[in-house]
Amino acid sequence: MFSFLKNQRKIIVFDIGSQKIGAISFKIINNKPIIFDMEYQKNNLDENNPHFLSNNIKKIFQKISKKNDKYTIYCNITDARVISKKNKTQIKAGKLGISKKDVRKIFKKCVFESKISGKNLLHSYPLNFIIDNKNITDEPLNKYCENLGINCFNLYVDKSVVKNLNLNFEKNKLHVKSYFDSGIASSLAFLSNQEKQDGVLNIDIGARTSKVVAYINKKIVFVKNLQIAGDDVTSDLSQGLQITHDSSERLKIIHGTLNPPFNEKIEIDLDSKKKKIISMNLLYGIIRPRYDEILEIIRDNVFDEINTRVGIKSVVLTGGASKICGLKVLCENILNRKTRIGQIENSSSYFYCKPEFSTLLGMINLIKNQEYFDIFKSKNNNKLSIFMERLDKWIEESYV
Repeated sequence: MFSFLKNQRKIIVFDIGSQKIGAISFKIINNKPIIFDMEYQKNNLDENNPHFLSNNIKKIFQKISKKNDKYTIYCNITDARVISKKNKTQIKAGKLGISKKDVRKIFKKCVFESKISGKNLLHSYPLNFIIDNKNITDEPLNKYCENLGINCFNLYVDKSVVKNLNLNFEKNKLHVKSYFDSGIASSLAFLSNQEKQDGVLNIDIGARTSKVVAYINKKIVFVKNLQIAGDDVTSDLSQGLQITHDSSERLKIIHGTLNPPFNEKIEIDLDSKKKKIISMNLLYGIIRPRYDEILEIIRDNVFDEINTRVGIKSVVLTGGASKICGLKVLCENILNRKTRIGQIENSSSYFYCKPEFSTLLGMINLIKNQEYFDIFKSKNNNKLSIFMERLDKWIEESYV
């Protein structure tokens, strides 16, 4: 599956979040991704410096790249206004049964018809095929019908978000080949095929957004980015304890818990001279209600649809916020589904028990399907034939 990347340039994947920016450089060798270098640093918004993001991209790139090497760059994208939409189209089928040509033709038609003003089509996944408007199948080949239909699950992001990221990379003379939705990337880091078959919900609670992706029968059926996340917990601590945002963030990471604590005391460093002592019960009393709210909002959004309410059998938590003590049990109680933390279990791996790297690791998995994502890069007629060849190859390998 990785053969098309062999002997080509190295790859860099960027994970850009509201509080951090990270990247991994790697190459596919003997069908395995071999990591050469990685770097992480803070990416807090600096309102007085409009170039803060491009500067951070430059710093990261310089640290993990070599001067004479060429790189193909990929990046995540998080848009709170992401839209998911199911598109349906159909064509007249031939009299000799549905052929590979028919499958190619209908998927191309569906992709070209999936346009929304002001939005970029980021991902498109075929869900199923419809035979004569009544029979649904995943294997349409050689079936006889007059009309062949297809249902696709499409994901759109605002063009302005893509444009802004492109500008920040272009300031450093860097070109991003493809963008991947952060939630989908995170979900593909640790979910098993069996979980996706049975029905699973992946939850990645970030700094400013909680990213939710649901799979049923190995297909994505729900995607949403909710604007309530870890920063809201930090803000609650800052206001409730009258301490700075940075002190609140450290307190949340080091001492935060969702399990009822004993009445022990903890010391907060306010600066080099001042300290503040609070009880763990007070900390718990501030943190717990906000996490209850986050998970309840996720539950209400996901289970509002009968399909996901019935089809989801388990939950996987990814991202750095999943490490807070007690989140797994709380999630099981609120969503009433078996829950686990998504992470690498191999103790010899650098990424062992590090769910905060889920987006980066998921993007590496997504790059295996580079041929598919290339279909969204065509923007003019000169690229149309290349577009068709890549689309044909992707359909051939994935569905036919």
